[in-house]
Amino acid sequence: MALMAQAADNGKRAKVQGGVRLGNLFFSSGLTGVRPEVRKDPLAFGGDIKEQTERILQAHKANLEALGSSLENVLKVTVFMADVKTEKNAMNEVYGKFFPKDAPARSAVGVDFPDTQTLVEIELVAWIPA
Repeated sequence: MALMAQAADNGKRAKVQGGVRLGNLFFSSGLTGVRPEVRKDPLAFGGDIKEQTERILQAHKANLEALGSSLENVLKVTVFMADVKTEKNAMNEVYGKFFPKDAPARSAVGVDFPDTQTLVEIELVAWIPA
């Protein structure tokens, strides 16, 4: 681990919007598709998997752009889904719009979320150009 940190800009680690930056690498936190209005109305949480995926990837895009990077520099994506067997195609429809060519490495995993409204969570690793 120390060698990886040293290779990534001498181990300079910083907490940034949406995750951690280590040199020229960004490691995101897992984001979910919580609607902004849920703070006022807890029942406004969700939307279907397409809406949640769209909201999550828009947030990741904004976080990367704030760091001077973009979705084109994403190296690895991990997708956690409540129902990977039946919802993966719908999630892929939206995902493909954000990664239309040269898609990053990706894993998709089925999980049990602590609530029934969360359908998808996405985390990623990206390169930040110097």
